[in-house]
Amino acid sequence: MYCGKNLSAGQRKVLCTLSFILPVLLWCVVSYVPFVWHPMMKISDPGAVPFFKEDMLAEKSVFVAQNQLMKRQGLKEATGIPANPVYLPAPHEVAVGLVKSFTTPPLRQDEPWLYESLLHSIRVIFWAFFLSSIIGVPLGILCGTYKSFSHLFEPFIEYFRYLPAPVFAALAVAILGINDGPKIATFLSEPFFSRYWS
Repeated sequence: MYCGKNLSAGQRKVLCTLSFILPVLLWCVVSYVPFVWHPMMKISDPGAVPFFKEDMLAEKSVFVAQNQLMKRQGLKEATGIPANPVYLPAPHEVAVGLVKSFTTPPLRQDEPWLYESLLHSIRVIFWAFFLSSIIGVPLGILCGTYKSFSHLFEPFIEYFRYLPAPVFAALAVAILGINDGPKIATFLSEPFFSRYWS
């Protein structure tokens, strides 16, 4: 196989499927195979170690050092199982957390459920996309059709086009307040330029 060769439809499907499966398999190996990168210990029994608690994550070096200290003093050693840091939970923990986040009510009664927050975010993104299309497409057509419009708007738009969207966030909050206005304005800035140049 050489670099420029086109792939068949079957090969593309297999590679596309593998692009999703391989990262998940790697995640499973790192999460479930005990001798592959488990830098922490999940405490199942703290023993006589004063600052260990059940289900606490401790670094392996600290766990070993504390157990050696307990052994020298003739006290009960801690027990635990190899674990990954909190920022890399196992796939089953993520699945359980996802189900819990949809079924557990909010801590405060005035807070929205997760699905309500997601719907609200989708609405904000929709309105930003919609408004950027309403403004950007006609402006792009006018600038592409008439040189006078092009010379009037392009220098200003070219100046701001390469700024990342979060740069506009602080300015949007200062001008529009803290509700949905600045979110829509921030999200509007990115698709606006792509609509304008399409």
